[in-house]
Amino acid sequence: MASDDEREATSPEMTPAQRKLFEIRMKINAGRKQTKSQVEEEHKRSQLPPGKAKKMLAAEDAPTKREPADKAKAYLNDTVMDAEGKSKKASKKEKQKAAFGWDVFNQDSLYNAYKKRLNTLPPADGASSAPKTRSSDAIEPYDPLNYGRQDKVSEEGVDRMVAELADRAAARQKFSRRRQHREGEDVDFINERNRVFNKKISRAFDKYTVEIKQNLERGTAI
Repeated sequence: MASDDEREATSPEMTPAQRKLFEIRMKINAGRKQTKSQVEEEHKRSQLPPGKAKKMLAAEDAPTKREPADKAKAYLNDTVMDAEGKSKKASKKEKQKAAFGWDVFNQDSLYNAYKKRLNTLPPADGASSAPKTRSSDAIEPYDPLNYGRQDKVSEEGVDRMVAELADRAAARQKFSRRRQHREGEDVDFINERNRVFNKKISRAFDKYTVEIKQNLERGTAI
């Protein structure tokens, strides 16, 4: 059944101007109802904890995504911004991933360490980043036996190299990694789990049993 407003809008007695005015009034009423509902929702969110209110607001603003039937093709629903963000995050994670085991000796790790040393090495005074061009008549035939003998190294270059090596030596002295076993430590365990258990027991009861333990080890216990 049609409402009274709809019957009034479709009434043949209304002139076009009256019908237009009636439609404007209906839009105003609809906007007033929508504003009232939004104010009520905002008031409800203001009564919630800040974290929960923020999540609710983000969920309302987030666009709805259609889940694909095949999860392997879920990337087809990603926007350009989402794809770029995922790519940057993956590349950043790959760069920050540390080498493990024997990978620290592979060519990629050694080359990355070499580039890192070049970045930390101070540049020479007056050095130009542009490559120097040499005339064709000045090019001499390459002799592998003369490697390191033709060019003279300045004193400033030697000082820079010595300073860089000293910095690396200082960094190696500061570096420390966790040792599984300390030298001189008594071996009173049979596996890693037993070692941790004995360590916890020692922290709690050594102050009471250290003398008894020493007497048992020396064979002087009464």
